[in-house]
Amino acid sequence: MAAVLIVDDSPTVRMDLTDVLEAAGYHVIACGSAGEARSVLRTQPVMLVILGLAHPNADGIELLDAIRRDQVLGTLPVLLLASADDVSQRVGDHIARSDYLGRPYAADRVLARVRELIGSPPARDVVLVVDADDLFRARLGEALAHAGYATAFAASGQEGIAQAALAHPTAIAVDGAMPDIEGAGVIRRLRLEPALRTTPCLLLTNATAKDAEVRALEAGADGYVGKGDVDLIVARIRALQRSITTIPQVTEGVLRPKRILTVDDDRDYLEVLAGRLHKRGYDVSAASSGEEAIEQLAKEGVDCILLDRSMAGMGGVATCKQLKQDAATRDIPLIILTASEQRDAVIEGLAAGADDFVSKASGFDVLAARVQAQLRRKQTEDEQRAVREQLLRSQLEAAEARAAKELAETRAALAEELERANVELAQANRELEAFSYSVSHDLRAPLRTISAFTQALVEDLSDVFDERARDYTRRVLAASARMSDLIEALLELSRISRAPIGRHRVDLSAVAGLVMEDLVRRDPARTAVCNIARDLVVSADGRLMRILLENLLGNAWKFTARSAVANIELGIEARDEPVFFVRDNGAGFEMSQAARLFTPFHRLHPDSDFTGTGIGLATVRRIVERHGGRIWAEGAVGAGAKISFTVPSER
Repeated sequence: MAAVLIVDDSPTVRMDLTDVLEAAGYHVIACGSAGEARSVLRTQPVMLVILGLAHPNADGIELLDAIRRDQVLGTLPVLLLASADDVSQRVGDHIARSDYLGRPYAADRVLARVRELIGSPPARDVVLVVDADDLFRARLGEALAHAGYATAFAASGQEGIAQAALAHPTAIAVDGAMPDIEGAGVIRRLRLEPALRTTPCLLLTNATAKDAEVRALEAGADGYVGKGDVDLIVARIRALQRSITTIPQVTEGVLRPKRILTVDDDRDYLEVLAGRLHKRGYDVSAASSGEEAIEQLAKEGVDCILLDRSMAGMGGVATCKQLKQDAATRDIPLIILTASEQRDAVIEGLAAGADDFVSKASGFDVLAARVQAQLRRKQTEDEQRAVREQLLRSQLEAAEARAAKELAETRAALAEELERANVELAQANRELEAFSYSVSHDLRAPLRTISAFTQALVEDLSDVFDERARDYTRRVLAASARMSDLIEALLELSRISRAPIGRHRVDLSAVAGLVMEDLVRRDPARTAVCNIARDLVVSADGRLMRILLENLLGNAWKFTARSAVANIELGIEARDEPVFFVRDNGAGFEMSQAARLFTPFHRLHPDSDFTGTGIGLATVRRIVERHGGRIWAEGAVGAGAKISFTVPSER
């Protein structure tokens, strides 16, 4: 563990700070001179220096400068203990790269500043000592603490197994002889758990038998040492830990005592069997019949079942068959016990699904070994199952990752293709708009020539034209005028598509009032009722909003020409966003044609009924779309039309 180095000429300061920091869990090295400190810095890992400024034969500032110039130690945190005069006169620029506390200091403030600079101390290695002797536990605990270890204690084998789940020990020292479970049995139990298989275990003993060490190592111990020399025990623990790179985490659920269900109608035998199993560290529950066993298993699980073959009522073989048919109990190791060693009885029991078959005459040691073997087999199967499940999860995750990668690549390709298509479409639209503008502009000159010469013929030769000739010239002039209107509409649509939008506050109510005044002035004989809602304000391009309303209100005025009283309304509806509308009681249209209303040159009425170019609503749609809005139409033949649109504040 890296240390906190205290460098101060005062023994009182060194002792005081050492006591405070060690009580907080830090490893501390105290030096009374700069020379000692330099030696420690060269040979020991240090994570913080607490530095006083006055030292024999040296100065604290000189030591600080040496630390800062060192390539390895240059970034080492340094906490200066300096008086107010030292700070103002001697420390100077050094404070910029070091922390400091004034002298006299408060110990709690020093501890708080140390925690700010390097954090809380790392957790120390924990050694679990399992021994029934209170005095020996105290002696060994003191020796371990002096060596820098934290300790946890247990006075019995059962308590030791439980403590392993709580203390997460990095090493375990177990007495070989305890009243409940022998030390070798504790180690066997610990070795059954995957999380503790690599934890160093040292078996302590006073035994002198030649085979004691062999039995200890066969049980799974990593070392064997006498209890007479605690320093030797600490040294062995330290040596064992050097070979362990990682210490697995342990959970209480993994380390719980294995639970054995014993089933026999002989109560005396059940008591004897329970006592011996308890001594081996097992929890035991008992049932006196097959029916009672099945009832118990429905309420709680067990790790192994010992089942007598010959019982009153449901016998052992029948009970075994029923348990092995139940998915909840099928995988629990089951051993049939019998007083008979007949071959047919063994075959019958194994055929019923039993995992093993043991004669009661074989003795308890054989039974205990068979139980341990079955538990080990079940443990191995569970581990292999967990490995297979983890492998399947890994394969599934890999497949999902491949699918996600392919999906991402597909999306990227589609996005790239879409972007390319959008660029091509934008280019095509620009070319189409340029073409439309060019064609419209180039057509105006010859059209003006046709119109002008035709008008000249009418004016100069009208007295020699017969009625047929005059009809022809009227048709030419009308067609020229219509063609001029179409060209002007195309140019307007092109300008709207290309012109930049300048947003500002636009009062649609005021603009609509001006448009309606112009319409009434052109046709004062019409009877019309115009209802314009007040305060219809949007953030939009004012010029384009004027064109939009001229087209919408102009259409409403045109298509209500045959109504006795024209009703024209501009209003707003409150939905998720403001929706403006222009509604009339005119000719209307078939709803099946609604989507085609906004298509250029598409007209629902012949010129003989209502004149027009078929570009007005296309222009309106382009204006709305350029503002980021939507537009749609509703209507019915003879019942009027309603054009709704939105104008969002921002695109």
